[in-house]
Order: sequence, then structure tokens, then C-alpha cells
Amino acid sequence: MAGPSPPEAVNPDDLMQSVRSRSFVAVLLVSVAVHVVAILGTSIGYMRLMRQYHSWHPRIEMKRTAKERREEEAEAKRKAAHAKFLAEQAKATAHEKGALDKGMPDAKGDAEKGTVPKGLKATSGARPKESSLKLNELDNP
Repeated sequence: MAGPSPPEAVNPDDLMQSVRSRSFVAVLLVSVAVHVVAILGTSIGYMRLMRQYHSWHPRIEMKRTAKERREEEAEAKRKAAHAKFLAEQAKATAHEKGALDKGMPDAKGDAEKGTVPKGLKATSGARPKESSLKLNELDNP
């Protein structure tokens, strides 16, 4: 009882009978159907993005719209900062005008008149002495 005898063994023609009975066209159609389902199944997300962005290259459109959004946000921040600067400048100008109207001395006016603050000596006419340090000693051998 080592195994089936040769006449009881399975015939290879019997094993190939189910494959031979199918036509080539039927096998080809099943193969095409399986490939189409696999490709569509893995591409549904990409096709959804194509419809959403109305483009054949949705990832490029996504990057472009993100860049536009960042630029708009930066422009809004810049405009807000500029408006804040103008408001602060107008407030400072109004404060200075109010101080001048009340007869208070203006700090800018004193600087423009050329007065020297206390503790500083007026030495604008004095020339500095020539330094003993040379920038490049190779220039003058």
C-alpha cells in the first residue's frame, strides 16, 4: 500500500479538461475585467480630485491653491500691520500736536534747533586723530 497503482493515477488530460473547455476570449474578458476593477479601485481618489479641481493634474492645482491662500494670508497680515502702523503714526502725530498746542516743548524741535543735550560737549568741529591701526599693512610696505 505504498500508493495508487499506475492505472489508478490521475490522467493529466483530465486535469486540463476545465482549462481547455474555456475559450481564449472568455479568459481574456475575465482578465480585462479584473484589471479594470483593480485600476479603478485604486484610482477613485485621484478621479475625485480631478473632478474637484477640474484639472488633469489635481496635485499641482492643490499646491497652487495652497500657495494662493498663503499669499492672501500674508497680504492680509501685511495690510493689517500697515494699518496698525498708520494708526500709531496718526496717534503719535496727534499727541505731538496736542503737546505743541498746550505749549509743551517738542523733542523734535529741540533736536532740529541744534541744541546739545546736557552732559555732551559740542565737538562737531574737532577732527579725529589718525588711528595707529592700519586696515591693511600690505598696502603700504
